[in-house]
Amino acid sequence: MTQQTPRKTSPLPAVVAVFVLIVLGAVFVSELGSVSGGGEDTSAAESTLTADTYQAEVAALLAVGDPARGEALTRRYGCVACHEGAGAENGLAPLWEGVAARAETRHPPLTASAYLYESIVHPTAFKIEGFSGNMPLIYENIIPAEDLGSIIAYLLTLTDEPDVP
Repeated sequence: MTQQTPRKTSPLPAVVAVFVLIVLGAVFVSELGSVSGGGEDTSAAESTLTADTYQAEVAALLAVGDPARGEALTRRYGCVACHEGAGAENGLAPLWEGVAARAETRHPPLTASAYLYESIVHPTAFKIEGFSGNMPLIYENIIPAEDLGSIIAYLLTLTDEPDVP
């Protein structure tokens, strides 16, 4: 009869696995915060805002923008989920009807096109009372310049205010 000696197992694999899970959890929370706007300081953007801040960028975008294409892109990127219908009615985001007219005076000294650009690329730079202000901060990184120009061009065509009973 042979007696087997118990094998000692090292706790190292379990420790490594726990460490990896902690690191991945921290990275996930950090990325989630940056996507949803958590922790972002918008005071610097607001304090350096001038009429020319975005104008050169916006002019270049509008030069390649196509309003008809922009309308289709608002559906493709899911913008309509919050800016039309129930989303707008429930205060998620401003209704797009008449957005071009409102954009003219919404955030002086910005022009309507510069304001729309800022609202898409830096949505936390200016808060609108009565709306959640939870627009995702991902659009600057996922919308190509040509698409962004077309979306802004489309929004600039929406000048008529909605009929309110």
